[in-house]
Formats: sequence, C-alpha cells, structure tokens
Amino acid sequence: MIVKPLIAALALWALSLSSAAAAETAQCAARPITSGYGADGPYKVETRALANPGDPNDEVTIYSPQGAQGPRPVIFFGHGFGPGRTETYADIIRHMVSKGDIVVFSTYPMRGVTIDQRYDSLWQGFEAAAAQSGARMDLSRVAFIGHSFGAGAVPAMAYRGLVERGWGKKGAFLMELAPWYSYQITDAKIAALPARAVQFIEVYDNDEVNDHRMAIDLYNTSHATDRFYFLVQSNAACGFTANHATPGRNESTLQKQYAVSRPFDALADWVFSGNAGARTALGKMGDANPGYQPLRRLDAPKPSRPEGVYRSPWSSARNPRG
Repeated sequence: MIVKPLIAALALWALSLSSAAAAETAQCAARPITSGYGADGPYKVETRALANPGDPNDEVTIYSPQGAQGPRPVIFFGHGFGPGRTETYADIIRHMVSKGDIVVFSTYPMRGVTIDQRYDSLWQGFEAAAAQSGARMDLSRVAFIGHSFGAGAVPAMAYRGLVERGWGKKGAFLMELAPWYSYQITDAKIAALPARAVQFIEVYDNDEVNDHRMAIDLYNTSHATDRFYFLVQSNAACGFTANHATPGRNESTLQKQYAVSRPFDALADWVFSGNAGARTALGKMGDANPGYQPLRRLDAPKPSRPEGVYRSPWSSARNPRG
C-alpha cells in the first residue's frame, strides 16, 4: 500500500535533483561585446581639466578622442550625488570617447548649497567647457546624459542647452539613468524641448534608491517624437545585479556594455550620424529574447514596487514634481 507514495516521493526527489543540477550548470549567455554596438571604438582618450566657475573646489574634465578629425559631437555628463569623481564612470566615459565623441564631466558643490545652486554649478561647468573648446566641439550635435542626481538634472540642462542656447540643431538626445527628483523644470519647459530630441530613460529592477516613478513621470510628460523607456533586468546566471550603481560603481563591466554602452552607441549612430537603421536596432534591444537581452522596453511603464522600497520615494516632500 505504500509503494505508490514511495514511488511518487522518489520521482519528486529525482526531479528536484535534476532542477538543482540544471541550475548549477546554467551558463551565462552574455559574452563580451567585441564588435558593433557596445564594443569600444578606435580612439584613445585625451584629458583636459579647467576651472568650474560654479564649483571653486572642483574642476570640469573634458575627455576628447585623440586624433579624431573635425568638430566632434559633445556629451554633457551629470554625475550622481556625491563628489565629482570621474573614476566612478570611467568605463562608460572611456567607451563614449573611444567612439569619437567628446565628454564634458561637470561638477557641483556637495555641502552648504541648495539644489538650485548645484544645478547652476553643473551648467556653468558645461558652459565653460563649451566656451573654451572653440571649434573642437560640434555643438550642433549634443547629448545630455546623467545618472541619479545628474539624470534628474538632465531635463533642466537640456532646456538651457537646446532651448536657451540653441545647441543640438543637427541632432540631440537625452539619456537619463535611474533619475532622482527633477528641479528647475516644469511641464511647459518639457514641452518646449525640441520634439526631435530623442529621449532615452533607463531604470534597474533592483534599484532601492530612486523610485521608478520619477523616470515614469519624465517619460509620460515627454513630447519627444521618439522616446524609449527601458528596464534593465538582473541575471543570476551572469552574476548581474541591475541596481542603482549599474552605470557607475557596479563592478560588472560586461553589464555596463549591455545596459549602457550598447544603447548609447545606437543612439549616437542614429542621432549624430543619421543612421536610421540604428533606431530599429535600439528598439530591438528591448525585444523579448533575441539572444542574450537584459533590457526590456516598456511603452506604457507602470510602477512595479511600492514607494516604501526606495530611499527616495515619489511622494517625498523633496520632489518638486510630486
């Protein structure tokens, strides 16, 4: 009478062993990107520092592609909250420059100042770099990229650059990575941004710092003709944890290739070089599973976690857009 239950129990035990073995032997499908979007380009990096008029205790750093001919597209980069340590973003900055673009890394004071003053310092650094670089920079092709605090500042920086200064006439895009709260920007100013300026927003499934609702707000209020919202997914087999540090202190260079460098390359090829096929390639990076794919594109993003998960929730009194 106990044979059948025993057989069933043994079958379940064997199945559990099989599943465990499969998990142990699961291999990461991601491989280092050695060609195409995400692979490094041919240029080495030249570095120059100059004073930031808005941050007397720090400098603006200009990274340029060594030997690249003619005026080059410019990436204005805003770092996350903390000291302006360029090494935090060394991987992605080096990659961007290797492709032939100039990267301007500005800073802002940490203590004894308001958020508005930090924004002003960030902008003054960008403007000082543009003023001192002359014909080396092609300000008709620009991008504003930021992470966390810097990503929240991207709309305001883009408004100053694209609307007030008239930069980006031949091509512009915004790349906001896990944005914090956005100051100095209203719905009216967002609507005034050129519709041709492509907007790319990216969040991370294990981010416990910045509420995804900030990113969703920027996506929903955008008037860009082309806008993209991507969720980067963790992958246990690859040891990838898509957390707040993904663009910066995350130790996985491979993950940065897939999550940041690859979509950046497609954006730059499309916006700066006019390659329409790059737009298609960018969209496909969010397809269900074309080989290995940590990115998931969401056309109607919704919050997937409660606000209490995040250190900076949407409903905080610090959120000027809440």
